[in-house]
Amino acid sequence: MGTETRFRFDTRDVEWRDFITDGCYYRLLHVDLAARQADMLVKFDARSQCLYHRHAARTTTLVLEGELRIREQTAEGERIKVKPPGSYSIGGEGEVHIEGSGDEPTIVFFSMRSEGDVIYELLNPDLSLRRSITVQDFHRDLLEKWP
Repeated sequence: MGTETRFRFDTRDVEWRDFITDGCYYRLLHVDLAARQADMLVKFDARSQCLYHRHAARTTTLVLEGELRIREQTAEGERIKVKPPGSYSIGGEGEVHIEGSGDEPTIVFFSMRSEGDVIYELLNPDLSLRRSITVQDFHRDLLEKWP
């Protein structure tokens, strides 16, 4: 008793690629075009984040290392949720937020399954559509970056 064991996933040999913003990296694990599913790891350097996006797919999230910080836009303004290592959740369709890390690097597993081709939408600072990201985009990345 009194000894705390932290959840940890061995990520020493992951082949990371730059992803969207500075301090953000990804590793695609699996893409299934027919099922409209993409699975990936995302790594955030300490105190880094992606940009605003809207989930079009049902997303399963498992925080493997660090803590995932989620900045959500709500009717009352911005809200920050913190998910510690080992946090697991399912959902996210229609959510608008920014994901990032706290004071230490963070690694998260995401599994995204959509009813259509769009997995998520990248948004401008005013929350207008910047670009839709599709399952085909992920499939192309998988073939080009991790053949």
